[in-house]
Amino acid sequence: MFDCNSWILEADLSSISLEKWQKTVNLLARLFHAPSCFILQHNHKGYQVVVGSNQESEQYLAGGFIPNESSTLHSQVIDQCRELYIPNAIEQPCWLEFPEVSGDGVVSYLGLPLMWPNGVPFGVLCVMDNHPSDYREPYFELISSFQHQMEADLQLLVNEQELNELSLTDDLTGIYNRRGFDTLAKHKLSVAKRYGHTFGLMYFDLDNLHSINDQLGHETGDQAIIALANALDSELRDSDIAARIGDDEFAALVFVQQAQDLENLAIRIQKKLNLLKQYRDSLPPITTSVGAKCYQADTNLDISTMLHEVDRLMFNIKHEKKLASNSGVTPKH
Repeated sequence: MFDCNSWILEADLSSISLEKWQKTVNLLARLFHAPSCFILQHNHKGYQVVVGSNQESEQYLAGGFIPNESSTLHSQVIDQCRELYIPNAIEQPCWLEFPEVSGDGVVSYLGLPLMWPNGVPFGVLCVMDNHPSDYREPYFELISSFQHQMEADLQLLVNEQELNELSLTDDLTGIYNRRGFDTLAKHKLSVAKRYGHTFGLMYFDLDNLHSINDQLGHETGDQAIIALANALDSELRDSDIAARIGDDEFAALVFVQQAQDLENLAIRIQKKLNLLKQYRDSLPPITTSVGAKCYQADTNLDISTMLHEVDRLMFNIKHEKKLASNSGVTPKH
């Protein structure tokens, strides 16, 4: 889901047209004959104006910020999650201390809550006037219809975000899939080249997954796959990325200083797998074959070519393990 604590003005939007929202508040301002009509977004940081009417009298301009500490009429709408209509604040002493009334000269206030699909308040759709008002039922029906349209737009935004996440993540493990890895790795490589960072690519293959599936069942095999994904996720830093790129194959792009760092990381991941085995008696011993290589920031290789290189390294190590197992010799890897 879209992060409710992110400002919508800073998001890359394709499913929401803020131009349409702008036209909506402009139209409402004219129909209500009000000097101020706008949409506020609310999160843990405060309130931000998403769009305000394009009238000269408009006090709420896009990007404007109101801190959470302020007890406002808008906060009443958010806290109670319901419409607030004040025809004449001057005649009701309970509203006189609110900053919109005492500081901005607001006399009439109409605010409707806008909600995210999960029921969390997105913000407020407001109409304010410095004169008393007497809005009739058609006015409330009109602004309510716009309220529903905007909430439908928020639903589209969430749907788009969820589809994007589904297309980039692996259903079984929850980490990135091959498409997600390719997408993020390109960005990481551009950062590495820009700042001259050394990075490493690692290719993991679960040993004996076929045997685990045959002897213990595919559910146990899935648990082994999930265990490796969890080990990767716990040992990598936020700047690194890991993905399941095949049935039992995983890749990780990590920022390192030297090749030894990759070996140390592989050791830590195996220790994590051993620890998981201790807490899950149903799991068989889980080991991996790992191909890893360091690359300099000025490399001209693309991510696909580098993955092919470490895949070959992993295959050679896996082959050596099989030969050693057949001969009874413990491999060095």
